[in-house]
Amino acid sequence: MVEVLGIFGFLSWLILVSYEWLSSLQVFPAIVAGTVLVPIFALRDYRRMQRWFCLQGLSGRRAPVPPERFYWEINRGRIQRAMLWSGTAAIAGWSNAGWLPASWSLDSDSIVGWMNAGVGIIAGSHFLSSTILFIKAAQWFDAMRPNVIGLIRMLMYKISDNYEFLGQRKTDPEREKVY
Repeated sequence: MVEVLGIFGFLSWLILVSYEWLSSLQVFPAIVAGTVLVPIFALRDYRRMQRWFCLQGLSGRRAPVPPERFYWEINRGRIQRAMLWSGTAAIAGWSNAGWLPASWSLDSDSIVGWMNAGVGIIAGSHFLSSTILFIKAAQWFDAMRPNVIGLIRMLMYKISDNYEFLGQRKTDPEREKVY
């Protein structure tokens, strides 16, 4: 019990110190705006991307049908490229917002900083939604993908000898024989 209190105390102290440090920066209002807006935009973007990449079956909790598997082979690379470009744009936007501080003043540097923070917010939400979509879709088609999750599942199986960690589902032969 003492260890748990020590861990919570350490985490509370770490959060307090990081808050005090972040609140001393001029870009702090943009960070607060990003903290609020990125999850909201990411949820909206996730739903839009789910329809765009023909992955509506993810929300239905059903096994993928063969046309969705064919679409996945095509769309996997597109989602990975979206993750790469939006991650790069998010890093560039937030670093520029830090160098040209997005403060509460109305001078030109602050306005450019807020525009960069806007780019960081939009690109960060797109990166978050495409990453979550990629991981969920990869798990939907193959429980051992992405490789990191497959490695963790394999290690959990080796430790516990419980086959459910492998996440393998039997395919329905009736559904497969049409294709």
